[in-house]
Amino acid sequence: MMKKKFLSLLLAIAMVLSVSQSVYAEETSPPATRGDIVDTLLSAADAYNAGIKKEAIIQGDTEGDLRENEPAKKIEALVMLSRAFGKLPEPVGHDLRIGTFGVKFTDVPTWAKGDIDKLAKAGVLTGKADGTLGVKDTITITELQTIIARVWALEGSHLNDDFYGAINKQWLDKSTIAAGEFTSDGFAELQKQNNDNIEKMINELAGKQAAKGTKEQKLSDFYATALDTKNRNEQGIEPIQKYVTAIDGAKTLNELVQADLSIEKEIGLSTLFQFTIIGDAKNSSQNALYYNGLSTGLDRSSLVQKDAKAKEAYINYLTKILVLTGEKESEAKARVEKVYDMEHNLASVSLEPHEQMDVSKIYNPYTMEQFDDLFKDVDMKKTLELMKINKADKVIVMDLKLAQKGAELMTETNLEVLKAYSKVQLLSSTGRLLSDGFRDASNEFATALYGVSGEKTDQEIAVSNTTNTMSGYLEQMYIEKYFSPEAKKDVEQMVEKLIATYEKRIKALDWMSENTKTKAIKKLETMIVKIGYPDQWDTTLDAVAIKTYNDGGSLFSNTFAVTNAYLNNVKAELGKPVDRTTWSTRAFTVNAFYNPLNNEIMFPAGILQAPFYDVSAKPEQNLGAIGMIIGHEISHAFDNNGSAFDEHGNATNWWTDEDFKKFKEKNQNVIDFYNGIEIIPNILNDGLLTQSENVADLGGMAASLQVVSELSTPDYKAYFESNAKTWRFTTTKEITAYLSTIDVHSANKVRANRTIMNFEQFYETYGIKAGDGMYVAPEDRVSIW
Repeated sequence: MMKKKFLSLLLAIAMVLSVSQSVYAEETSPPATRGDIVDTLLSAADAYNAGIKKEAIIQGDTEGDLRENEPAKKIEALVMLSRAFGKLPEPVGHDLRIGTFGVKFTDVPTWAKGDIDKLAKAGVLTGKADGTLGVKDTITITELQTIIARVWALEGSHLNDDFYGAINKQWLDKSTIAAGEFTSDGFAELQKQNNDNIEKMINELAGKQAAKGTKEQKLSDFYATALDTKNRNEQGIEPIQKYVTAIDGAKTLNELVQADLSIEKEIGLSTLFQFTIIGDAKNSSQNALYYNGLSTGLDRSSLVQKDAKAKEAYINYLTKILVLTGEKESEAKARVEKVYDMEHNLASVSLEPHEQMDVSKIYNPYTMEQFDDLFKDVDMKKTLELMKINKADKVIVMDLKLAQKGAELMTETNLEVLKAYSKVQLLSSTGRLLSDGFRDASNEFATALYGVSGEKTDQEIAVSNTTNTMSGYLEQMYIEKYFSPEAKKDVEQMVEKLIATYEKRIKALDWMSENTKTKAIKKLETMIVKIGYPDQWDTTLDAVAIKTYNDGGSLFSNTFAVTNAYLNNVKAELGKPVDRTTWSTRAFTVNAFYNPLNNEIMFPAGILQAPFYDVSAKPEQNLGAIGMIIGHEISHAFDNNGSAFDEHGNATNWWTDEDFKKFKEKNQNVIDFYNGIEIIPNILNDGLLTQSENVADLGGMAASLQVVSELSTPDYKAYFESNAKTWRFTTTKEITAYLSTIDVHSANKVRANRTIMNFEQFYETYGIKAGDGMYVAPEDRVSIW
């Protein structure tokens, strides 16, 4: 399946989707002594429990012996921690969402129960799988610091220990997650504001008479079908019934393929063949055909590890949507079990998330003959011809082992599981446009697996469907009403300043040769900058007819009429020169992007407003928010992935061997620096997975801070506090765990706190010193650009 404005993992690096204390595992870390524990706590708690004394923390035996040189038991350390910090705040908001509560440890002695209960009530303790706390275990200073960092976050009152937590404490305590949403953050809040404005525009058109074929008529009638739950529920699965019948009735693999090709031809959706058309990574001026392989409904980690909770939720969901087509529950579940096993096999050989942007791994060109030979029981030449994507001299396979495993499974022997797979792919892709039963099943899945609570209203869903499908018209209206030429011009000047600053920084590097510097600067000089909105609007919707239910249309037919129109446009671009003026996102999107194939940065109008950008704000505030984001996107041209592309967007090596060796060493330092940082109790940040985004954060802050430093009287507090507010974020424990395995961005708190630790201006501004949670020794700080 191909979609208009689809950005493959190769094409773009998004700014977001969106724990200061290091918790690196110390392989040889010795147990802490009782004296070590006391000394650590006296330093850690001094800002929260004024005047705390040693004798209030540690108590000796009946003879007064403090036994300070003895290894401390975990229970002793935790009791001393409780005494050191005194009364703790009651968890609310974000702390209540992410803490560990309701745990009853089975091995806590009576003398320690009061202190342990206090810490458990605060949500900062986790136990073992057997229900014990491990009270007789020893504890290292690193392990103690992990719990201290949780307490600092709960307190949120001392920015020297947890800058992000202190700056955002009020927001975090009051934070809520809207019904049916997964997260809440500054990006989501601004997107909600944009969505509200779009909803106003839609409602102004709703119910009004407009000439047939006008954008007003199409928007109004699409919205009417999106709101018409009565007709949608009466139709049930009627819009896809013939496709379901064709899949169920397939007696051979060829018949199943033909059924899939019919679906693709009529609604632009393929369940078996996932292709993308974008610029050729080795010849970025020409559009090429990429093969994505068979997709899975669960993330790689859950499937590979056969996570029991995820498996149960997924199988229940797929079973329910199959039952909605008339299948018996027992038979449906048996089929779904086989689909799960198939997807497990696919995920087990697929690229890991951190590899999915590595051009050396995702650029695997096959001739048409080789690609056809890959599929023993499917005529891929004929398939590509019928899909109208055969005007290419090669197919670039993005995940080699996944493609090979998928081709291996696509045989007559596996017909029944392929039919079940095809069917659930169809249902999960179209269910939101069908009867409420499909939405209910999807909501139950989100609740079971991700802890999502509540549901969106029919009105919210209708607005979302209209916005997603009819964005080509809505973004034009949005720009006319909500984006000023002054803002566009001001941001353009900011981008120019940051690119110039980046050039100065490259010239000043002491680890890069002049030859490589020249090529890096060339990449900066040729970088395409897109701000606000495209110079020319896309006209695809002009040729699409939108009809209400009374006129023979439906939410389903209208949505896929639009999808197919965009798809046909994309197909027509195969083998043609890349149009570098097109935009790959909507103008009202709250995000920013770098595209290595075009060597371009993109900042939609949606993000160019408060709190990220405000024409009336102090320069330092804007630089701490949108300025850092601009620098971040520029930095993606020089991260571990973007650095593999030249100024034209071609994957080619422009480095000397010695420079690239140094670059890799610096990247490894970044990996280590961000790795193992606790996000929430027992969930750690993955430095390898998040490498590229961490490099971009460091580069973005370095460049934007330099611009601040060149102001006449720089207000660094305004800069750092604006930046910290940019990353405020809350979600459920389940989503946090999920994102930690698939999101290439560090957790927001990590990217906020861990990044600023590397800049001397931060230490000077706030008087950060050794012993503070935000302190990192100069020799341990990292930088690249």
